Amino acid sequence: MAEIQDTPTELVSLISPDTMIKVSSTLDKSVGKKNLIDGSSETCWTSQQGLPQTITLTFPNSSSSTSRGVVPKSLSLTFQGGFVGRTCAVYVRPVLDAALAKEKPDWTLLTYVYPEDVNRRQTFTLPAVSSSSPPPATASHAPTSSTASSSSSPNDADSSIKLENNKDLKQNQAGVGTSALRLTFETSSDFFGRITVYDLELKGYRLGGEAS
Repeated sequence: MAEIQDTPTELVSLISPDTMIKVSSTLDKSVGKKNLIDGSSETCWTSQQGLPQTITLTFPNSSSSTSRGVVPKSLSLTFQGGFVGRTCAVYVRPVLDAALAKEKPDWTLLTYVYPEDVNRRQTFTLPAVSSSSPPPATASHAPTSSTASSSSSPNDADSSIKLENNKDLKQNQAGVGTSALRLTFETSSDFFGRITVYDLELKGYRLGGEAS
């Protein structure tokens, strides 16, 4: 997976006019998906009845071979009280390395959030997207005297371990880029399973091309 280098420190909106939005259902055209991001407090998206209901965001240029995706850090939702997705699973599609680009990545569970049954805006902090790369070298993985190269000294092995651990620490702090994000509402405060969202905002970091 693509690692983040020189991650920006200022959060920006990750939703733009070019962001592709898909929803699992819509009650009717007047409460369609476009209302999720139009900035109006008077318009909303309302699903049909039944669970689960989903909102999927696919970020611009996510199919580009040089894209490193985005890093979502903050999710804000404004529901209609009585039609709140009380249990929401947040899934992401991590950006793959170019060598794996031929395979479409699976959805990975990032976290769960639990909105209250209220009308006000609710904001949730999202954890870093983890890499599925092999674990770094640790003391337990260090070469033993029977397997280590004759040209390596104990100090060389220790230095290598520290270097790998520092690299992994930096990656874990920043996370990896994602090309898409999905909200899956598993439960609703509405008896019939309908969800109504007036506003959806996602903030985080936009990443450039693949770092060398």
